[in-house]
Amino acid sequence: MEFEFKERTTLTEMVENTAESLFNTMRYIYIISESDFYNINSKDIFKVALSDVTNPSILDNLGIQVNDAKIGEMGSDDFKRVKSMIHYAFIIRLPFLRRSMEFCPLKENHIKDLYALAVKRGAENYGEIIEEDFKIMLKIARNKQPEPPFDGEWFRRWVYTRGKELSVINNRNMFLLGCMDAMFPLYYSALTEKLTMILLKWQEND
Repeated sequence: MEFEFKERTTLTEMVENTAESLFNTMRYIYIISESDFYNINSKDIFKVALSDVTNPSILDNLGIQVNDAKIGEMGSDDFKRVKSMIHYAFIIRLPFLRRSMEFCPLKENHIKDLYALAVKRGAENYGEIIEEDFKIMLKIARNKQPEPPFDGEWFRRWVYTRGKELSVINNRNMFLLGCMDAMFPLYYSALTEKLTMILLKWQEND
């Protein structure tokens, strides 16, 4: 298949939307944990959020309103950078997408193009909080080494080094971090599956 502008844009937007979706999920979890911590059914949040990780508005169906007054520090300009870092964390893993298919149509130059486009659209590793980078991931994938585990450990580092309200040790913050420990790898797995599905579909229609 020809990997043209339309295909590049579609894949880039899927990754970007998934980053926004995970960012929004953080804020929803933080809101619901404020007043009803002990009665939260976290399965509902996970089920709805993971039903379509590329839809940033998926949790609107729960009828919960997100505004700066409710999310406190999460509404700050500094915290909004977390979305760009999630985007970065996803996009540097694209070299491993080629392993999810027997015959992946994406070549290394296509992966590099997607990475460059994502950076242009705002993916960034502020303060080098995320230890991995694109060149390292390319090298690991090229040498057919095992993919490093995808987790949200860098988010914990952000919270404890840059956070104020969020860095306080209390039930609410621990609930948030515990949920995100699960959400990061689940979102990544779901995103990989969706990207693989669309690539397979393009191949079939080629």
